[in-house]
Amino acid sequence: MDTFIGHIKTPQDALIIFEACRRGQLNRVQRRLSSKERVHITSGSVFAWDEREAGVRRWTDGRTWSPSRVLGSFLTYRELNTKHRRRHLSISSSISSSSSSSSSLSSSSSSLNKANHASQYPRSSAGCSYKPNGLIKQSFSICTVNNQKIHLISYYTKADVASGRLMQPSHHPQLSKISIPKGYYPELNP
Repeated sequence: MDTFIGHIKTPQDALIIFEACRRGQLNRVQRRLSSKERVHITSGSVFAWDEREAGVRRWTDGRTWSPSRVLGSFLTYRELNTKHRRRHLSISSSISSSSSSSSSLSSSSSSLNKANHASQYPRSSAGCSYKPNGLIKQSFSICTVNNQKIHLISYYTKADVASGRLMQPSHHPQLSKISIPKGYYPELNP
């Protein structure tokens, strides 16, 4: 199911994966993942596909993500804590529907509780909380010299990257030997 298990740190790592797929050393995704397959996405899962071949333009994994952030050549997303968000919405509804005659003490208490709760769960710009130890997803797309649109999605946790548990393709014994042909990926390798 996965194309590779590891960490895509640089555009060069992504190109190595694409080139290994082109040479038949790794397998590209041929179709959208089923809901049973999506459950097995973990830190280190990397998926590469050809848009026309797989019939997939947009990747779906059944998880809830933050808005994208540009990080170098990648779009990066953080997994959101959907349970906390539902709870936060119901707490907000309760607070806003409470009567205006609440005492200043309960108002201060409510503000303190909200502040403590917010510090436990860092917020995204959309006001949602990130899932503690949640996945980070990064996306990378490029066109080949033949106008082939290829995509890569990778998942990881900060802890797995920091511990060195996930190997980059550029450090992999077989994949690190792959040379990227000049001009085949003109956006990055003229």
